[in-house]
Amino acid sequence: MKRTVTVTGTGEVRVKPDIIRITFALTAKNMHYTDMMQQADAQLTALRQALQDGSVLPEQLKTSDYNVRTEYEHLPDENGNYRQVFSGYVCRHVLLLEMPLDMGKLAEILRAAENSLTEPELNIAFTVQNRNAAQAEALKSAAAQARCNAEALAEAAGIRLGQLISVSNRSSNPDMISPTNYAMPRAKMSLADCGSVAAITPEDIRTEETAEMVWEILEDAPA
Repeated sequence: MKRTVTVTGTGEVRVKPDIIRITFALTAKNMHYTDMMQQADAQLTALRQALQDGSVLPEQLKTSDYNVRTEYEHLPDENGNYRQVFSGYVCRHVLLLEMPLDMGKLAEILRAAENSLTEPELNIAFTVQNRNAAQAEALKSAAAQARCNAEALAEAAGIRLGQLISVSNRSSNPDMISPTNYAMPRAKMSLADCGSVAAITPEDIRTEETAEMVWEILEDAPA
């Protein structure tokens, strides 16, 4: 059985966000399925039109999640026993918009969402366009550190490294999202709010890669 030594290395990269990711979650509910779907379609049309007036092209707005379900309530009967009671059909449609980092433009888009009167649930995150390049840089640094650690360990232990048997890695922030998060329960923007949005400076994105390498041990190093 081959003797092996396992070492790890870490590499960290910090990059400035250059992309804004906005999600708009629309929810429609009605006791009747057809009416619920008509309500959902009307919400979507109104939001798309309002955002288009805010210079958002229709093809920029993508569906990231679409879910239709039934909802029930647990209500007591005359004997105090609880039973499920149908409370309606629900459609939740989540739309995603990614755009270059421009806080003034973001404020305009949020104003347009308010003007749609659909009151979407909003979430705003900041990311980077070239995610692969940043992760690759962190991974190279992690691999170099792991190799350096292996060589130092071999020298200290008086052994010789043979072939590299396996390499694996894990990421601490694979989606490359800034810690700065701007969430709103519903689209309720005022002129003062928009001024506050424009003043936000997102925190740098930090990603860390960990590389694990398994090396074969050939034999004890000669004295």
